[in-house]
Amino acid sequence: MTVARPRAFPEWPIHLLIWALLLTKDLVVLYTTPANRPPTLTDTTAGLVTLGYLLINALAFYLPVELVARPLLAGALNWPRFGRAAGGLLLTLLLITGVRYGVEFLVFKPLLGFDNYEHNPTFTARWFVENSVRFYFDYVLYGLLYAFIRHQLLTERRRREAQQAHTAAELTFLRSQLNPHFLFNTINDIYALVYQQSEAAPRALLKLAELLRYMLHDAHHDRVLLSRELDYLNGLIELQRIGSKDNLHLDYQLRGPLNGQLIAPMLLVSFVENAFKHGLLTDAARPVTLHLDLTATTLDLRLHNTRNEQQKDQVGGIGLANVRRRLALLYPDRHTLTIADSPTDFQVTLRLAL
Repeated sequence: MTVARPRAFPEWPIHLLIWALLLTKDLVVLYTTPANRPPTLTDTTAGLVTLGYLLINALAFYLPVELVARPLLAGALNWPRFGRAAGGLLLTLLLITGVRYGVEFLVFKPLLGFDNYEHNPTFTARWFVENSVRFYFDYVLYGLLYAFIRHQLLTERRRREAQQAHTAAELTFLRSQLNPHFLFNTINDIYALVYQQSEAAPRALLKLAELLRYMLHDAHHDRVLLSRELDYLNGLIELQRIGSKDNLHLDYQLRGPLNGQLIAPMLLVSFVENAFKHGLLTDAARPVTLHLDLTATTLDLRLHNTRNEQQKDQVGGIGLANVRRRLALLYPDRHTLTIADSPTDFQVTLRLAL
């Protein structure tokens, strides 16, 4: 299972679009309400002045992102980081004030003939600094808010990607355990047939080849057709029947339509393998029962076997532990698994939302 990392859409076109829309809004207001425009400004000059102030607004927005938010978000909060952020805030306000002074007194006034303070008798250096801080502090706060929200979104996206990558790695590991487990059991059965020079050995090898073909070509997909998974299950039953010399007593019933439902591959096999390994298979009065009920959206599995008293291995083992984990990963909140284990019987009930 592979998880494709989504390609991150670059942010700069969005920022450019937003500032272009803000400039357009200011120009529309400027040209549609001449009363708000100084009479000495021509249309071209007014547009350049508006653009100049927009650039100062953008500076007030982005400077705190780099100088204030970055130190705070770079790691665990401590006094040195707070100190760097405070210094960054002071530097931000000084740069905004300095750039505003340069734009207004070195560009607007000598080159465009626009003096924003010609009718301000209270203009002083202190007033200019305080006015700059008050007027642009809103943009500083907007920049900080943007930086913190962006950081949270990126952190959450990285957390999800890390979780998906971990899930994919864990599923791959579980499958790598599952397949050798199946092969070990089946090859042992076929080896016994060959050793006994049974005529069933070639048929068993052919059936094993069909199952391996499914495992190699289909079982690595996230989902497969349920009909293909049941074909695999039928092949597994056939191998068991061959290995037991047709002395397998199994009540297998499939009810409901197969009409394209999908399922995670190799999900049902562990239950059946467990029954074959630990169950009593040769008693016609107490057969292994495997009942599957299907609808378009659900699968109900009921599997029961009588314990084989001669089989002393621990019931469950690696197969059932793996299938529990795969269900938790692949069908969270979409399955119900109940395992009833007693000294004489073993029963599995699974309800799966496909």
